[in-house]
Amino acid sequence: MAVVGTLAAASMAGLPPLVGFVAKEAVLAAFTDQPVVLAGLVAGTVLTVAYTARFVWGAFGTRPHAERTEPQPVPAAMLGPPALLAVAGLAAGVLAGPAGALLRPYAELFGPVPEHLALWHGPTLALGLSVLALAGGAALFALRGPLAPVLARVRAPVGGAQGYEWLTHRFDRLAIEVTSATQRGSLPLYLGTILLVLVVVPGGAMLAAGPWRQGVPLWDTPLQPVVGVVSAVAALLAVGARRRLTAMLLVGVTGYGTAMLFVLHGAPDLALTQFLVETATIAVFVLVLRRLPERFSARPLRRSRWARRAVGAAVGVVLAGLCLIAVGARTAPSVSRAFPELAVSEGHGRNVVNVTLVDIRAWDTMGELSVLVVTATGVASLIFQRSRTGPRPRRPRGPERPAQRGPQRPVWLRGGPTLAERRRSIVFEVVTRLLFHTIVLFSLFLLFSGHNAPGGGFSGGLVAGLALTVRYLAGGRYELAEAAPVGAGTVLGAGLAVSVGTGAFALLAGGSVLQSAKLDLWLPGVGDFYVVTSLFFDIGVYLIVVGLVLDILRSLGAEVDRHIEAAGKTERGLIVDPQGRRP
Repeated sequence: MAVVGTLAAASMAGLPPLVGFVAKEAVLAAFTDQPVVLAGLVAGTVLTVAYTARFVWGAFGTRPHAERTEPQPVPAAMLGPPALLAVAGLAAGVLAGPAGALLRPYAELFGPVPEHLALWHGPTLALGLSVLALAGGAALFALRGPLAPVLARVRAPVGGAQGYEWLTHRFDRLAIEVTSATQRGSLPLYLGTILLVLVVVPGGAMLAAGPWRQGVPLWDTPLQPVVGVVSAVAALLAVGARRRLTAMLLVGVTGYGTAMLFVLHGAPDLALTQFLVETATIAVFVLVLRRLPERFSARPLRRSRWARRAVGAAVGVVLAGLCLIAVGARTAPSVSRAFPELAVSEGHGRNVVNVTLVDIRAWDTMGELSVLVVTATGVASLIFQRSRTGPRPRRPRGPERPAQRGPQRPVWLRGGPTLAERRRSIVFEVVTRLLFHTIVLFSLFLLFSGHNAPGGGFSGGLVAGLALTVRYLAGGRYELAEAAPVGAGTVLGAGLAVSVGTGAFALLAGGSVLQSAKLDLWLPGVGDFYVVTSLFFDIGVYLIVVGLVLDILRSLGAEVDRHIEAAGKTERGLIVDPQGRRP
């Protein structure tokens, strides 16, 4: 134990040939051109040597008037870790040269490194200062007896323990004051604080730097400012809207305006995705609004409302400025310039956006897929009061009716008869019955053609999800179970397994993870064609998006319907039978 403690203390004091000596030499050599800092370092080293010697003498030394106690054996489990570190400190000091060669590339990441680690650099200034520090520390330790009365008369106003307690108490008090002022349980306060910090810190830095050195083209086509004005007006009207549905629709206008800007800028793939995402978002909002009041509350007051509008406008200006600065601050050529050529040569596709998602930056897409799965699980866990993996709800069977003469009324959707008459729309059911399969086929077309044309797994999955949404809106939760009799978790898991399995298969085939390969095939009547293996990754994306939409429909739609039916509550002025039958 004494050997381990002495080795560790000697390294801390900077005695050769331990690694502490090598590190101290490097630090002193780095500040030889800064006398003030160097003097502080030497003084600190003197004190370190003094209290290290005091520790070794107090712990392992023999004092004539001290009571002797028999040393107890230290268990190997407790002695092993410090012994390993102490021996490693000795070995690293002796092998300072090879260790420095291993660490040098990492240090050079931050700039040139003129010095190198070594146990002996020759007679240098750093060596002289190190010897001076060791001598000073030894002198302080030797004079500890004569200096003790002097130190005893020099007392601080507050003792160390009292000062520490006072400081921690003040920090605790400060934490309480800050928490009481900021953590009030008010979402507008939290959001306002975040946005104000965004305006003040990055916005202030933007104004102080003055980066406005070059002009910015306002538009590429005259239609772009028209779409921008419409989106801005919709955003302003959404702030002042009193009805939740009106505000939601106005926010949707801003999303569709963004999609139109993509179209006008020549990005059809992004525009298609934005249109689909905005439509799906509106559908989800409609489901959520069923459980919320029709109108917003009267709060906030008029003054605070104008203050919030001012904060929103300031945030918009700051973000727009930051975007312009980020675009104009590029000094090196963009890596995306090589994407079109790589998309054809390596990804075997002409749709650069899709090839980027499933090949060039497939790892990013894999991470986003994991986020989607976690999001779906989180949403469902907040809504479901029972297992999500149980059987799908079955259509309730009504009482047997006597046979009717004449032609029977056609049933367009099996779940339609389970709805109340006031909630049914025969026209909607007929249109859904006619278009559902076409929409699903169109989603598959987007999936398989997305590698060379606008589309892909994400867009195709959103289209299929919207088809399920239409089916649910037309026939209710039982119709959703008829359309998708499989669990949402199963679809999500299958999609993630297919995506991950594609990457693992590429690795097993001798390539890198998620590397694409071109398979040349031939079919009678079709002829020669090829399939890119990244298509299977895109199929996984398709399944995950469909599973996400299905999980949201069953959580915010079917499960909320079940809650309403179970509670017998009124929805839109219509009393729903707790047994799920038509009133």
